[in-house]
Amino acid sequence: MKIAVAMSGGVDSSVAAALMVKKYGKENVFGVTAKLFCYSGKEKEKACCSLSAIDDARSICAKLGIPHYVLSEEKEFEEAVIKDFVSAYRHGQTPIPCIPCNSVIKFGTMLEHARKLGAEKLVTGHYTQVTRKGNSYRLLRGVCEEKDQSYFLYRLSQKQLARVEFPVGEMEKREVRKIAKDMGLKVAEKKESQGVCFVTEERVTDYLADKIETKSGDIINTKGEKVGTHEGYIFYTIGQRKRIGGGHAEPMFVLRIDPISNQVVIGPKDELYGNELVFINSSWVSDKEPKMPLKCTAKIRYNTEDAPCTVNICKEKHMVKELSKSLPHHYHVSFKNPERAITPGQSIVLYNKEIVLGGGVII
Repeated sequence: MKIAVAMSGGVDSSVAAALMVKKYGKENVFGVTAKLFCYSGKEKEKACCSLSAIDDARSICAKLGIPHYVLSEEKEFEEAVIKDFVSAYRHGQTPIPCIPCNSVIKFGTMLEHARKLGAEKLVTGHYTQVTRKGNSYRLLRGVCEEKDQSYFLYRLSQKQLARVEFPVGEMEKREVRKIAKDMGLKVAEKKESQGVCFVTEERVTDYLADKIETKSGDIINTKGEKVGTHEGYIFYTIGQRKRIGGGHAEPMFVLRIDPISNQVVIGPKDELYGNELVFINSSWVSDKEPKMPLKCTAKIRYNTEDAPCTVNICKEKHMVKELSKSLPHHYHVSFKNPERAITPGQSIVLYNKEIVLGGGVII
């Protein structure tokens, strides 16, 4: 069996490659790294797809004695990730670029490129697991609770899961670093990649200011009273405390962003919590919609705890925002307990214990 390993230049994918060489032999393994955007010479040192990361991936492959290929994915990445990222902020949302990058690029076009190079499977360093039950595949959380990345992979289909493998998903992070150190891999102590890889500016807001025309607008409270002025709603996200001005009787947070009226709504902490949400662009790991109503747990962002909830098909028109009324398959989620800062543009991912059921984009 020929195996392609997606190499980011980090310790996780490097160890994944080493494990594949041990399992299949170096004659049956090769590394692939995607070139995702045009580099400016000031790319982030810790980004997973910087020039230095490509160099690290190449050197690891050389040490392991396997070929290394760099795949040109700039056009695909621009269409699937960057344009979606900018569009979401333009609509007052806060997107997660890693999710379309995984489903469309890494396990989409990269997987197809790898197959053309002769690979039967694509291996990555993600902390998640795939198991097979009968003729179907299940996506599970990674063993390392702290590093579990299943949240970012909920859009993978049965066809994709049949062709992938996640060897470090069964390990703790400390085990991965130990393997890298014992093998003398130079990335053994390399720090985690951070931030949005294609944003070379110091802050995401600086990047957005160059992409989206902004104008000042009102900051209002929940009574509709003007309490301040903003320089562009794209600089805000739900739960934010910065840039909202002072002089309030109690700490205030961003509650809503209205791109149509160009207003940012703020309020006290207790108004930041909600018991329900609606999501669209659903994706189910089984490729089939579960029986509704669905009782399960959910994460409304990567670093939150699981929250017990009930999911149902959205039937009431008033529950669906104007932006998405023309789209099918809306789902309503009600939580057992109030959730903090439910944020449009983020993904909600649904679980049955360790099994990922699917999810969608919060509106």
